[in-house]
Amino acid sequence: MHNKHLLIVFFLLLANTSFAQTWDFLKADTTDANKTYPRQIFGQTKVHFGGHFSTGVDGLEEVERNYFSALELRVGWKGYGRKKWHKLFGYPNYGLGLYQATFFPEANILGSPSAVYGFFNAPFRRYKKWSLMYDLGVGLAYDFFGYDPKNNPDQTAIGSEFNVYFTVSVEGEFKISPRIDGTLGLLFTHFSNGRTRTPNKGVNLYGLNAGIKYNFNTYIPKKGSQFVEKKKDPRLKYIDHTFDEFKPFWEYYAFVAGGWNTSPYDIEDRDLYYGVATIGLDVARHYSYKGKYGIGIDVFRDGSLVEEYKSDYPNGVPNSKLWYAGIHFSHELLIHRITLVTQVGVPFAYVKGRGGWYARVGGRYDFTRKMFAHVALKTPGGFIADFVEWGIGFRMYGKNKDPRM
Repeated sequence: MHNKHLLIVFFLLLANTSFAQTWDFLKADTTDANKTYPRQIFGQTKVHFGGHFSTGVDGLEEVERNYFSALELRVGWKGYGRKKWHKLFGYPNYGLGLYQATFFPEANILGSPSAVYGFFNAPFRRYKKWSLMYDLGVGLAYDFFGYDPKNNPDQTAIGSEFNVYFTVSVEGEFKISPRIDGTLGLLFTHFSNGRTRTPNKGVNLYGLNAGIKYNFNTYIPKKGSQFVEKKKDPRLKYIDHTFDEFKPFWEYYAFVAGGWNTSPYDIEDRDLYYGVATIGLDVARHYSYKGKYGIGIDVFRDGSLVEEYKSDYPNGVPNSKLWYAGIHFSHELLIHRITLVTQVGVPFAYVKGRGGWYARVGGRYDFTRKMFAHVALKTPGGFIADFVEWGIGFRMYGKNKDPRM
């Protein structure tokens, strides 16, 4: 039987396997089955001010020695315990935002990026009058002036008009009035395209942010609007929850992913693309309601490896040189239906131009208990982008001896 037939059989078996665990805690978890708990909504404005980390590109020195400014507009929900997983993360805030930066001088070869993103904001620790928070945002950035060999040849830092937007900040949050909260923090922001278009040195920013958050009245679906006196605090009290003792269990999953990348050497050929693909097989141990660790095998096919080996094979690079495998170790953070994945791996054999190790950072979204979407950035040694994986996966669980299941 050919390997492709074995893979087909494997995925059919995996997709039809019954689960010993009939319902995953983090996916079904809610205190609001009757949808009577109100949603606590807020609006927020943030301003950023800071500088650029150098890309080493001569044409960007004028931009990078100047400061930047940015404005964020956010709409979000306060996780006060309407669902039990809120307590696991210290009652977080999450929602959607718009971002607009201005790079100086405004007439520059890099542009002034905008972004649409989702954010997750949760406490390291809450104190009596303030909280120390971490804030993560991921989305799509646009309005860059990408590299172009004819029209923008000096901008060799980033090759695309559209890029991934990633920002992380550590900030203090404090109450200003019954409805208004303030924030002040340190930030780091990164833009890149995962080598879907070279050059891809990325753009990195650092600085300060300050924000104002307005807490709206709550709304109860079955009772209509809950009117709150103007001077009354509309913030809902946190709902406390108790959890049964967690009993660890095993998970087995596989995914297939594809994508593309471009040449790391020939940035002038704008029509040159290479196909990439990944097959991953993993086993993971859930150690708590929030996380799991594991080990897995990767099989990669990277079409751009033809550029690494073409000097060794002047008559044509054999297809076998475009394939390689490795073993990785992972940690996965579970936030309701979203999983944040971090992995470090080692190839089984030497791969020219890819270093002695690789990493994967990304996320998964659970459509069902059996099926998930997979998006991740795979990097060779040194955290320089290799390619972005877009895929789908299937999972099954080992027998859980928890009597509640």
